[in-house]
Amino acid sequence: MHKQVAAFFPALILLSGLFFSTWAQSTSDQIIFKTGWVTTYGVPVKYPRYARSEFPADPVVARLLAGESIPAADKQHPEGSWEPITADENGRFKHEYLAAGGLYLEYESPSDQILIFDASGHGKAYINGAPREGDHFGFGITKHPVMIKKGLNTFYLTGGRNPEIKASLYTPESDLMLSADQLTLPDLVIEEKGFKWAGIKLTNATGKPARGYQIESIVNGSEKMISQVPDLEKLTSKLLPFRISELQGQTQKEVDLQVNLLAQSGKVISSLSLTLNNQSFNSQHDRTFISSMDGSVQYYSVSPGKVQEGKAPALFFSTHGAGVEARGQAAVYAPKDWGHLIAPTNRGPFGFAWEDWGRLDALEVLEIGKALFQPDPQKIYLTGHSMGGHASWYLGATYPDHWAAIGPCAGYAELHDWIEHSRKVSTEMERMFQRASNPQRILLLQRNYLHFGVYIHHGDADQVVPVTHARQMKKLLADFHPDFAYHEYPGGGHWFGNISADWPPLFDFLKNHERPKAAEIRQLEFSTASPGVSSSSNWLTIYQQIRPFQPSHVKLQIAEEASSLSGTTENVKVLQLDLKMAAVSFPFSLQIDETQLIVEQPVNDIVLVRNEDRNWAIGSLPGKNEKGPHRNGNFKDAFRNQVVFVYGTRGNKEEDGWNFHKARYDAETFGYRGNGSIEMISDQQFSPEKYQDRNVILYGNADTNSAWDALLGDSPVQVMNGQMTAGERIWRGDGWACLFIRPRPDSAIASVGVVAGTGLRGFKAALGNQYFLAGTAFPDLTVIGAEVFEKEYEAVAGAGFFGNDWSLELGEFVWD
Repeated sequence: MHKQVAAFFPALILLSGLFFSTWAQSTSDQIIFKTGWVTTYGVPVKYPRYARSEFPADPVVARLLAGESIPAADKQHPEGSWEPITADENGRFKHEYLAAGGLYLEYESPSDQILIFDASGHGKAYINGAPREGDHFGFGITKHPVMIKKGLNTFYLTGGRNPEIKASLYTPESDLMLSADQLTLPDLVIEEKGFKWAGIKLTNATGKPARGYQIESIVNGSEKMISQVPDLEKLTSKLLPFRISELQGQTQKEVDLQVNLLAQSGKVISSLSLTLNNQSFNSQHDRTFISSMDGSVQYYSVSPGKVQEGKAPALFFSTHGAGVEARGQAAVYAPKDWGHLIAPTNRGPFGFAWEDWGRLDALEVLEIGKALFQPDPQKIYLTGHSMGGHASWYLGATYPDHWAAIGPCAGYAELHDWIEHSRKVSTEMERMFQRASNPQRILLLQRNYLHFGVYIHHGDADQVVPVTHARQMKKLLADFHPDFAYHEYPGGGHWFGNISADWPPLFDFLKNHERPKAAEIRQLEFSTASPGVSSSSNWLTIYQQIRPFQPSHVKLQIAEEASSLSGTTENVKVLQLDLKMAAVSFPFSLQIDETQLIVEQPVNDIVLVRNEDRNWAIGSLPGKNEKGPHRNGNFKDAFRNQVVFVYGTRGNKEEDGWNFHKARYDAETFGYRGNGSIEMISDQQFSPEKYQDRNVILYGNADTNSAWDALLGDSPVQVMNGQMTAGERIWRGDGWACLFIRPRPDSAIASVGVVAGTGLRGFKAALGNQYFLAGTAFPDLTVIGAEVFEKEYEAVAGAGFFGNDWSLELGEFVWD
């Protein structure tokens, strides 16, 4: 991000280096943690938390949520492996146990007070048992306002990516604070007018919502713009969008930006002084946009080429590796005289490994890039390095008609194949979760690579992503692909200079490939594991599957005279063919599997529906109330489409507290991992009309969340205090949780995601939010028992997919 020049928060700047400790050494502004206790609590160190799991075990969390004590200073816990630990001179707690265990800290407060909990290197924090997002990657940007009670306060921090953690508390400088920790800033462009979007973090360190504020931006002391601040919940931080005026025609390379938080009276509550770059359009620069997923501000970087005027350029879509920013990715490439380069962010340096919301970010930026540069549609290319090489394999297989050729560099094909400690699947229940991840398993979609040329580039001495990954894909392609090239760079590690990605022979290969026009394609193969992720290629759309989230395949061939088509399908219920795009002639005959059909009169498209006797018939598309490309599940799919979190307030104090804590925790996690900006409201603030056609995540149950009846009154899954039902199945007691997705009944496009429990024990069982972790997957419905933090998948009582009509009866489930 851009450099901060000055701020009105001297305490915040003082602590940006983060000094840490554990108990009672304090000043008027900060409490420095010096000692604590570290544990693996029975978790083998060889299985770090970095391994991907929907339900990671943590018996310490289980005890915390049960209200049981964990170590005091004068004893070892009898059931776990606890050791006292002291921070080093830099304030870091370091221990091998932190690769898989956690750090326990205590603070004795003289009074009730609101403080800032500032920690780094941890996966998540449980503060007096309430969950808060961690700083898994050690960015130093996780600073939560917390209510500290008089007396003993406990902090349990799970391990993050590296086995070291820092933590401290300090007094907030003011009730509301702007922060430079997670800025998303554009470069101004000399030739452009209007405004650019930017994102800034605002912290509400009070016990009540903040309403009626504005953000004022002032460029170079004169160009002012005002942006309204949405309501901000108590004790939260949120990334907020605001506008910055362009300075058309002004050519200085750097300009001053003042950002002020204004009260309704116009009084400045908080302020930051920043510096913006001011660039020519033809130089590399960063641009921003408002994401359709959550209304947040995201950025991407462009590196315009030196293309001859009047010539349609190519577009190079380049995806970055783990820990790399989009601007760093774009800087790797020398300008080309035949195309422009655009680099999306994946929602962050690590983001979502280009899957889930990283995939959606890539699609958003691709469309923006095409509108910006107006490339030749037949000359759009995909390449990337490391995790971005994985993106080349993944996005290439998932959206095969988008690209003329792909060039994965130092990439692995599948995330689970690269992760050393991936979970081993052994039960039918676990296989249901693996099935939910099938859209990420590109080896199931490998024949989609026939759409384009492939150039594989890898250093033969790579120790981060071993060259065996490239050789595996070379061997796979050799069995069926007629148009791929392979290069191992002798002695090349994971990075051997810019040619690790900007490899001239790779770009020569790209230049020699063009994507065929749809009307020229006479043989087409396409596979998908979910129409909600990827449904079409050229003139073919798989609209519905027979078995959800299992691979679907179609192989079709149009005869030379364009008057007939033949082919086969697998796991396809509804198929749509765009005959106008395919440029066929009429009458037109079809031989699909064992069915023969004739279309006598010219039509733009036809819909084929597979009957129960497995024959095909010409029909019509299912209604929008059924599953399809617009809304298909699984559970993760609910977190998009301007999603809003709605927490219940109709329960008792403890129930309402957990609804709020869980919604805030999820919003914080998406904010950290995905640079997100989630609108979070109470059920009393929600109305279907105000939030029309937006996805909703509902926290609570039918008794504790007043929005339940309007959104889920007709759902076949019902959750209330003391009981959960799924059709005729009943789970009784207060210890059940569930995660599920349903179509929003008043919308043709929106979904409702549900995080529910049958009581306080059930709410706590739903506490984990591994659904924001790349490499995890959740079916449409998951029923979880209270022992999940100890028994993992053995605590799952049911999981599966609703039918195409969103019913239980036509779905596929595994029940314990």
